[in-house]
Amino acid sequence: MGRARTLCRPQLGRYRNQAEFAVWGTNGARPLAGKVAPGVIREPVPKIKHHIAGKPVELMAQLMAVMEGPILDPFMGSGTVGVACLQRGLPYIGIEVEPAYLEVACRRLEGALNGASGEAQTAAI
Repeated sequence: MGRARTLCRPQLGRYRNQAEFAVWGTNGARPLAGKVAPGVIREPVPKIKHHIAGKPVELMAQLMAVMEGPILDPFMGSGTVGVACLQRGLPYIGIEVEPAYLEVACRRLEGALNGASGEAQTAAI
């Protein structure tokens, strides 16, 4: 038990040693053939975190690889999912209740949009 406390204790700039789960849904059945998400994705902690629960954009981009159509992010935070959607060329709808994080997300999305390809820009508008 003592070792578990040491291993799971939060460390500055690092995620806790734990698993996180992504929940997603579809409007109707998905075909059993085609793209599937990998069972486990490992990504390093981002050097710059814009949100206390910030995830790497690369992680979200891998999760978006199996998505088609618009993505709804009801807990937008700093806009990481939105940036991943821009990279993938997916339409994105983000909702954030905290004004400070909404501003951070808007700045990140504008930066990603300005640096994104024409296809991603069209999908985001």
